[in-house]
Amino acid sequence: MWKRKGSAAILSALLLGSGIAYADFVDGVVGGVVGGVVGSVVTNEIYHNGRRHRVHRTRRHVTHRKTRKVYKAPVATMTPQKKIQTALKSLGFYHGAIDGEINAYETRSAVKAMNRAYERGNTASLDPQAKDTLVYLGDLFMLDRYLSAQGNSRLTKGKRLQAALKVHGTYHGKIDGVVGSGTRRAIAAYTGGSSLLDYEAEYRLIESARKKNDRNIEEAIAALKGTQSGNTTTSTGTRPVVLQPAK
Repeated sequence: MWKRKGSAAILSALLLGSGIAYADFVDGVVGGVVGGVVGSVVTNEIYHNGRRHRVHRTRRHVTHRKTRKVYKAPVATMTPQKKIQTALKSLGFYHGAIDGEINAYETRSAVKAMNRAYERGNTASLDPQAKDTLVYLGDLFMLDRYLSAQGNSRLTKGKRLQAALKVHGTYHGKIDGVVGSGTRRAIAAYTGGSSLLDYEAEYRLIESARKKNDRNIEEAIAALKGTQSGNTTTSTGTRPVVLQPAK
């Protein structure tokens, strides 16, 4: 009897334990499945959210590149007022900035100093003839700057060449150093045929332009001083066209 009761108790314990173990196993499996499903859902959500975030950020970045505006600095222009200041500075009367403020104290003081030095009176005003002469001198001094520029870079050499052709009256474009079709036509007009210059021919062209420009400067200064007629045109009867500012 005791053996049967003991066996029954052992059997019940085994069944109960196996039931608990089975339940635990089932719960573990279910929990694992549920946990896996939940984990997958969370993982997918994080993945898709991250993907949407990356796509959104990338699109916004691309859109930003397409709509971004490139800033360009304003191009300075050499106005007649700035040319007057350039002439006064080159003559040693003006020491301020080339800003075109012709009625500023420094500019008017420079005009007065020039009028005194050249015996044009004791005023800070310019008569029309003197104003035209100073504007012309501003052009001439800028040409001198180009012609005297040191260096052998492509742009520097191109500017020297264009300035020389401008002094000789065959080039009427912008002095930018780019030897294009306009510069080639000016060379052909100067040589009377060929649009190419060898080293020696280019050297002679620039040297003759320097000498001619120096004479033009002397004549214009003499006109300011009243030692010759007020006509400020060159010996060829022409003036150089308006130049772009030196860079």
